[in-house]
Amino acid sequence: MKVAIIGGGLAGLTAAAYLSKDPTVEGVLFERSPQLGGRAFTYEKAGFTLNYGAHAVYGIDRHEITVMERELGLTFHSKQVDKRQVMYAKHDQLTPAPLDFVNLMRTELLNPRQKVRFVGEITAIIAHIHNIKNYSTLGEYLAQSNADEDVKELWEHLVCSNFFITPEEARKVPGPVISEYYHNLFLSNRPVNYILGSWAVITNQLREKIDLSGRWELALQEAVESVNYAERQFVLKTKHRELRFDRVVFAMPVQQIGKLLKGSPWEPFMVPYESNTATEVMVYDIGLKRVVARPFSYISDMDNKLFISDVSATDHTLVPEGGQLLQGIAYLSDGFADEEERKAYLDSKTKQMEALFDHYYPGWREETAVKRVSKKAMVASVKNIATNRLLPTRIDHVPFYFCGDGCVGKGELAERAFSSARQVAKAILEDMKLSCVGN
Repeated sequence: MKVAIIGGGLAGLTAAAYLSKDPTVEGVLFERSPQLGGRAFTYEKAGFTLNYGAHAVYGIDRHEITVMERELGLTFHSKQVDKRQVMYAKHDQLTPAPLDFVNLMRTELLNPRQKVRFVGEITAIIAHIHNIKNYSTLGEYLAQSNADEDVKELWEHLVCSNFFITPEEARKVPGPVISEYYHNLFLSNRPVNYILGSWAVITNQLREKIDLSGRWELALQEAVESVNYAERQFVLKTKHRELRFDRVVFAMPVQQIGKLLKGSPWEPFMVPYESNTATEVMVYDIGLKRVVARPFSYISDMDNKLFISDVSATDHTLVPEGGQLLQGIAYLSDGFADEEERKAYLDSKTKQMEALFDHYYPGWREETAVKRVSKKAMVASVKNIATNRLLPTRIDHVPFYFCGDGCVGKGELAERAFSSARQVAKAILEDMKLSCVGN
C-alpha cells in the first residue's frame, strides 16, 4: 500500500512514524516548507534554542505523548515546572497560582469561602460529577452558577491559558470539553512539564523512525497542488511531478484543505468547517546573556491577559551557560474594523509585554542577546469553542483521512495532533487488513 501524507508538522510526522512500522506500507510525506515540524519548529540563534510556539506539556503522565513514547520507542526527558514558582498578578499584587492544595491555600485570588467553593468544584471534576459537563459552554455554566465573581474569573483565566484563547472566548468552550480536560489534568501527578531540548527532540526522533524504514520519502519544499481520483487511485500533482497513492492523509489546517479540494467532488463536504476561526498568538522571546532576575518560573498577568515563562528555569538546555530565556505570550483578539485598528492593537500588546518585562526583569534590555517578536507566531487551525467544529478523522462520503490540532482528538493542540494522527494511522492499517481479508 502506498500512502501520501500532506503536511509535515507534529501530526504528519506522527502518522508517518506509525505507518512506517508496517513493512507493507510505503509513502511520501509532503511538506511545503524547507523544514519539518510545522508550528513545533525549533531553531538556534546565538546559542539560544527558540521555539515557534510553547513546548509545555500538560499532564504528561496522562498525555498521548507518553503512549507514543512506549509504542514508537521514543526517548526523551522532561522536567516539571516548579508549582511553587507559578504566580498570578492581579492589581499589581503577586500571588501563587492555585495549581494544587498548598498553593490554593496560599493564594490571595480567593477568600477562604471562595477557596472552599473552588476545592469542591475541582473534587467534582475529578469524580466526573461536576455540573459543567451538562452545559453547552463555560459561559452558560457560569451564568447559572451562584459562585462569586472571583471564582468565575479564575475559571475563565484557567481555560484561557490551557485552551490557548482569549479570556472573552474562554466562555465559549464547550462544558463537556472542559470537564474531560480538567478531569485528566487534576488527576495528573505532573501537571505542567517541558520536554527538555524542546519539540525538536520529538520531531527529530519521528523523522529518524520514518527514515530508518527505508520505505518513505520526505518531500520538503514540495507543495501538493491538486488531488484527483482515477483508476482506483489518488493522483497527487506537485509543481514537478505526478504520483499515485492508495490512501491520502491530510495533516494540515482545515483552511488549507479547503483550498486544495476546491473544485473537486469533495469540496461540499468541507463547507461546514470553512467558517472555523483560528487562534492568533503573539510570541515575544528574549534571550539574555545572564540571569537578570528569577522571581518565578511563570507569571500570568490577569489584568492585561499576558503570560511570561522563564523557559530556562525549567529547561536549561535551551540557553548558553549563564543565560536566560524568557517567552511572553498574548492570545490575540480578532474582528477589527480595519488594518490600522489591528496594528494599533498589536502595538499596544507589545508595549504591555515590554512593560511586564520591565517590571519583573529589570535590566533585560541591556542584557538582550537575542530578541524575536512574532505578532502572528502560532495560528491554531481551529479554536476549540462552541461556534467552531473540530474536523473528524473521517468524514462520510469523503475517501481521505484527517489529523492535526484542528481535528477531533484527546486534549489540546499538540496532544490533539498526536492523538488524531495515531488514530488515523491505526485506522489505515486496520482498513488494509480488512481489504486483504476481503480479497
